[in-house]
Amino acid sequence: MLENLRLRVGTSYARFHFRSSGDPIVRFTEAISVAKQPIVFLPEFPEEASAVEMVLKFFAQRFHSSKVMLVARKEILSRLPEHRSFPLITFSAEELNAWYLPTSDLLRKVKKSTFDVAFDLNIRFALPSSFLCRSSQAPLRIGFVKPNADSFYNFQVQTGPSNNCSQVYSQLLKCIEMF
Repeated sequence: MLENLRLRVGTSYARFHFRSSGDPIVRFTEAISVAKQPIVFLPEFPEEASAVEMVLKFFAQRFHSSKVMLVARKEILSRLPEHRSFPLITFSAEELNAWYLPTSDLLRKVKKSTFDVAFDLNIRFALPSSFLCRSSQAPLRIGFVKPNADSFYNFQVQTGPSNNCSQVYSQLLKCIEMF
């Protein structure tokens, strides 16, 4: 119960923090195809993390692995498929405050570079990744439709009902390939 309260307070703060941050006008039809520096927030939940292999392969082909920056929780690294060719920013629970928001040091790591597009691969709502995604200042921020997503993403992917994470990521890739 205390964790739910902390998450609600953190989410409310995030909404307040980003309330006046306007988004630039983005032409979605070409935003992904012309992107040169994407940032990808890997899932924070173990069952989702083990299913992202096809997504990482897609990003390696589409953006060339040297340009794709990955962000992942340290606790999930062992569940992730091969990712050595990508630069990686990791964070742990110690780098989050009591409201599950990133500390200034973690925010600095993410803001060190500029990004064209940000992908949040969390199927369920994960406040740290959502906050970092919005803080990345990427003009296009892509995430799944989920509670509170409107505050963090300007492009949301609605997938069909499925308990299979691989299927959900496959639907995401089909959507991305259209652009």
